[in-house]
Amino acid sequence: MLRGAITTVSMPFARVVSLARTLHIYLTMFAFVMMMFFAVTGVLLNHEDSFMAESQSTETRGVLPAALLAGPDKLMIVERLRAGFGAVGAVTTFDVDSAAMHVELKGPGRQTDAEIDRRTGAVVVTIERKGLVVRLDDLHRGKDGGRVWSAVIDLSAILLFLGSLSGILMWWALPRRRKLGLVALVGSIAIIGVIYMIAIP
Repeated sequence: MLRGAITTVSMPFARVVSLARTLHIYLTMFAFVMMMFFAVTGVLLNHEDSFMAESQSTETRGVLPAALLAGPDKLMIVERLRAGFGAVGAVTTFDVDSAAMHVELKGPGRQTDAEIDRRTGAVVVTIERKGLVVRLDDLHRGKDGGRVWSAVIDLSAILLFLGSLSGILMWWALPRRRKLGLVALVGSIAIIGVIYMIAIP
């Protein structure tokens, strides 16, 4: 039906519609997993109180070598915390004074806090895990996900936009569907506008 409709429009627009059809197919297939991910996690995020699980916290104590604390060697300290104490996440805080150090690592749904005594090398590592639902919610928000995950979210948004735009171009190439499609488009905008005006505090 789409090919028949394309013949009724100008050749330049027909080429645009043909390109839009190809893009729509492959962009939506490529972005399918991410679209499903953000759809499901969006529902979880909207009802997080119903799915929220209690966070679990573990505490580990030990001693770090004095040689690492003298400088301090921040990179090696973090690696020791990961390897020896199970620290998880990316480093967000590394505070140092003459007597102590405080290190924080964060990732989606989890956080590590390490308190280090520079005089004795004693270290207390507290790891908090907030469960799968919170982890998925944080990934949906892009919270503590790092630069790569942030880029994935941006790419997903671009693919969704292009997929929607190509779908609109395909719809416009179908004269028999234009009126009904226009009603649906205007109706959806109107419904969202009314809900915003009436129901949003």
